[in-house]
Amino acid sequence: MKDKLYDGKTAIPFQGDLVPEKDKLVFLSEQKSFSFQYSDILNLDPVGREFRLEIRNPENPRFSFVIVFYSKESYSSILVGRKSQKKFPFLDIWQNTNFALKIGALILTAFLAFSVYNTVLSYAYIFVPTSYDKKQSEVMSGWVRDYFSECSSPSLKSTMKKISKKLKDVDDPFDYNIIVIDDEVFNAFAMPGGTIVVFTELLKKTETPEELAGVLAHEMAHIHKRHGVRRQISSAGNVLLLSLGIGSGFEGVDMLENMDSLYEVLSVTIYDQKFSREYESEADEVALEKLKKSNLTGEGFLTFFKRIQEEYDAPVEGEEEQETVKVPDFLSSHPATEDRIEYVKNIISHPEYPKGKLGISNKEWNRIRELCSPVKPKKEFKNPLGL
Repeated sequence: MKDKLYDGKTAIPFQGDLVPEKDKLVFLSEQKSFSFQYSDILNLDPVGREFRLEIRNPENPRFSFVIVFYSKESYSSILVGRKSQKKFPFLDIWQNTNFALKIGALILTAFLAFSVYNTVLSYAYIFVPTSYDKKQSEVMSGWVRDYFSECSSPSLKSTMKKISKKLKDVDDPFDYNIIVIDDEVFNAFAMPGGTIVVFTELLKKTETPEELAGVLAHEMAHIHKRHGVRRQISSAGNVLLLSLGIGSGFEGVDMLENMDSLYEVLSVTIYDQKFSREYESEADEVALEKLKKSNLTGEGFLTFFKRIQEEYDAPVEGEEEQETVKVPDFLSSHPATEDRIEYVKNIISHPEYPKGKLGISNKEWNRIRELCSPVKPKKEFKNPLGL
């Protein structure tokens, strides 16, 4: 059976014989003879009883030749010839590896690369000046005040400032600006650079000022440890690595070449969540240290976590139990509340941990936490679609 050479210009092949020589490949046909270097070989695969060789066209790089041949001896000779001329044998192995093994190798390599890469990336924030954090705080705090109803009560503002001042470490480079927003949202969050946003619903659900001190210590820890900037760096770095790193060896596979959005989703859902959990755990640890240095009890912090567990983790009595889908730990942005409770309980149970209070009675706190005097926001959200 004659070997066949397809030149990419016509569907009718040249028929002849493929002859592997020591330093080159020759295809001999009645119409024309072709000569190739082993370095021009792009791919070589056994397919059933035949062998298919894809080889670069030295005269026109836009087209490649495909040679179909049937001799096992020729196949073995070509492998030896390629190996003798390959300066990088690993590339030859990679090019001839099947698709499934390439996927497996990619996943393993990506995992190892990400582990090392993210370890290095986690220290990159030290090259970013703290002025960058402060500028972000200035911009974002202005945005919050423009679009949300801020509480303007002097007593409430004074109490917030008093607590944050007591919790601030000597080596902390940031000045804390606490904005209380009049909204039924049980939450608080920190912005890079010193701004902390607390919602009135959270204040109303704290029974003691020490509970709020635990929450503020946690948010201040995020800022002090620069978690916002560190997360920005890790997110941008992972998206860049995924976008640049995936695709090698998969040229021509459109499904993999056009999945930039998927790379970003993978980065956000897995690596960002991983960093978020680590930052939350570190913030809990630093918050307890801040409370300790300030001679404040950690009981309020513990009580606050227990309230979260009661309200959000435990089923409500009398309601029919519904099936819920538990979010896997590696996709969760926070550590499990139960684990956080056990950690806080263990730390504050040590005999040397302080039992100090803020000096604000429960009666006074009940009065202060209800104060707000909301200011109407300067701007309104506008739907870009006009709906």
